[in-house]
Amino acid sequence: MTEIATVRVQILGREFPVACPAGQEHELEAAAEFVDNRMREIQEKTGNSALERLAVMAALNIAHEHLTGETKGSDDELRRLANQISATLERLSESETG
Repeated sequence: MTEIATVRVQILGREFPVACPAGQEHELEAAAEFVDNRMREIQEKTGNSALERLAVMAALNIAHEHLTGETKGSDDELRRLANQISATLERLSESETG
């Protein structure tokens, strides 16, 4: 059975607890930093500060780069990053409605 760790990540100054397999905390933190940077870039360009909208726009940009081959990571890395983004979006959605 896989041990689960909870990591508190910061996205746009907000903290989100995210579960991940034990031993992969650094990868999750790197993914959160990547997503945070992407969302900040989009926020600067658009002037939009709605967290959910920025998250969706960042996810779409990352997916587009992956699908068009503009990314430099391996498929496994991208899959892991996509899963972590999904988990963060889920937590974000829960915090917005809860």
